[in-house]
Amino acid sequence: MEDMHNSSEADPQLQLSVLIVTYNSRTSIQACVSSLLQELSSIRAELIIVDNNSTDGTQDELTKIAATNPSVVIQLNKKNRGFAVGNNQALHLATGEHILILNPDTQVLPGSVTGLLQALSQNETTGAVAPQLKFPDGRIQKTCRRFPKYRDVIFHSLGLAQLFPQSQFFNGWKMGDFDHTSKQEVDQPAGAALLVRGSLIRDLQGFDLSFPMFFNDVDLCRRIKDSGYEVWYLPKFQVIHEGGASVKQARVKMVISSHLSFFRYFEKHFTRLHHQPMNFLIAFLLYLSLIPRILALFSMKPKREISRDTL
Repeated sequence: MEDMHNSSEADPQLQLSVLIVTYNSRTSIQACVSSLLQELSSIRAELIIVDNNSTDGTQDELTKIAATNPSVVIQLNKKNRGFAVGNNQALHLATGEHILILNPDTQVLPGSVTGLLQALSQNETTGAVAPQLKFPDGRIQKTCRRFPKYRDVIFHSLGLAQLFPQSQFFNGWKMGDFDHTSKQEVDQPAGAALLVRGSLIRDLQGFDLSFPMFFNDVDLCRRIKDSGYEVWYLPKFQVIHEGGASVKQARVKMVISSHLSFFRYFEKHFTRLHHQPMNFLIAFLLYLSLIPRILALFSMKPKREISRDTL
């Protein structure tokens, strides 16, 4: 990997470290950084960007950013080892009290980062907070999730979740019953914009590398909750998120990766002997649902880009 800039002497007074991992993000990274630097001007913060061997000119854009913002730390990887590895690299460099994980296809709205930071700092039992994500056209992204259960995979495979989309029972995992305009403690908001208590994410050693692209945010929030902390969704603070900007470039590979990561989640968090028959069933159902998804990619243009969801 190559360091374009080295961090200045570590400042223990930094309130925040923002971590961004880019991969072929040329069309979005400038707008993301511009919105972010304007927001960070009022707080003591640092920005660390790790590029995963982009080939579309992203690294040229990062060079421009570095030239005009010498305090920004940029690492250029010679190999793409995934979202989780890139974020852990950035976390290793971070010196801020708290950590904001941010996708490159986002734009933070005024007051969003400072508001999230204040909310996290006010309550010691809060481990992470997340803003409301919106599409560029202003529509709210329904990004909060409950931790998946066996029945969720079964209901989705049988089509019951799609038949009863607002049911807490049949579509509980995707929270079809949840009002994304209301402040609430949740299991897991999207990792596209997630502010985590710094001491906690360091104790947890960042992301689990067995989830290179998908479900790493689910697993992280699960470990935050298991550590006794709360995760809050705060729609008062908003971030524009394009969604699917990096994964749409290799759809088939990403669909397969998402299904494998879904199975790994169950394999990691449901380890008792009596769980194993259900883990086998889930693996079988995920395999069956993989086939039509891949065929659909070749037969028609998807109505939406691949997102954080597997099913």
